[in-house]
Amino acid sequence: MLVNHERRLLNKAAGSGNSRISIQRKPNASWPGDHSRLTALASVGHLEQVAVGDGLATWQITASGLTQLQAFVGGDA
Repeated sequence: MLVNHERRLLNKAAGSGNSRISIQRKPNASWPGDHSRLTALASVGHLEQVAVGDGLATWQITASGLTQLQAFVGGDA
C-alpha cells in the first residue's frame, strides 16, 4: 500500500539528524524501488531533492512533508 511507503520514507527523513534521506544506485546502475517513491513524494512537495550525483540521490523533508507525516501518525495510517 502506497501510504505505508509514504509514511515509512517521510518518517525516515524526519528522524534523521539532518531531515534528509539518501539512496545509492545499485552496482548495475539501476536505482532501488524507493527512488521512484521518493521522486513521487517530491512531486507533491513532501520532499525536495537537494543533491544527486556519483550514484547517490538525497532528498530533504519539507514543511508539507512534516504536516503529512503528522496526519499519518494522528490518523494511524
